[in-house]
Parts: sequence; structure tokens; C-alpha cells
Amino acid sequence: MPAKPPQKPATPAKGASADLKAFVADPRLLPFATYLLLFFTTMTFGLSALIVMLIANFAEDKTPDWLKSHYEFQKRTFWYSILPVLLTAIIYTFAQRHAVSGPVTAILMGLVLLCLAYTVGRAIVGFNHLLYSRPIPNSKDWLV
Repeated sequence: MPAKPPQKPATPAKGASADLKAFVADPRLLPFATYLLLFFTTMTFGLSALIVMLIANFAEDKTPDWLKSHYEFQKRTFWYSILPVLLTAIIYTFAQRHAVSGPVTAILMGLVLLCLAYTVGRAIVGFNHLLYSRPIPNSKDWLV
């Protein structure tokens, strides 16, 4: 009986590599990533928002017009939420150093939750518009 020739290893389907190339080439990929970073702004005391600001400033020039509204929205979200984030960090530091509890802790938690709700709410609205390939209708408003 003749020996069978060795079989070639299975190659990935051509559709999978084409899907990956289409995913990476999608101009919405970077704004999606920046919206995900906006979700973590409060929890990282604004560090992820700084990354969002850098990306939004550098990537805005090379994008289609409808995506520019998303970058404008992200930059404004940064500026509108950075003050509560900084206040939260200052109050947290003060409360830790002076072992303050009671109403100050309640105010601190309220401020953290308010800042979190505002930033995450704006990120969800922008993410939703981006998911359906729509521009932000009022990217210069401070409300959602």
C-alpha cells in the first residue's frame, strides 16, 4: 500500500483574515477605544481621560467629518468632567490624611457617583451614536 502524502496544516479561512482587516480598517475603531477609556475616567482619577484627550487631538484631523463630532464630544466630556475628578481626588486625599468620616465621606461618595454618572452617561451616548455610524447632533452642549 503506498504511503499517503502528508496533509497540509489547516489554514485559517480567508473570510476570517478579511474580517480582521475590515475591523482594523474601520475608522470607528479608535473612537470606540476612546469611549471605553472615558468609562474609566473617574476610577483612574482622570488618567484615562488624558489619554482620550491626546488621541482626540491627534486623530481628529485625519477622520471623516461625521467622526470629528465624536472627537469634539470626547474633548468636551474631558473638560466638563475633569473638575469633579480633581475635586474628588483632593477631597479623598484630605479625608485620608485627617481621618475624617461621617458627612464628609457621604459628600465624597456623592461627588464620585455624580461624576461617574455624568462621564459614563456621556460616553454611553457617544458610543451609541458611534455604533450606528451617526454624528453627535450637539457636540458642543454640556448636557448629554
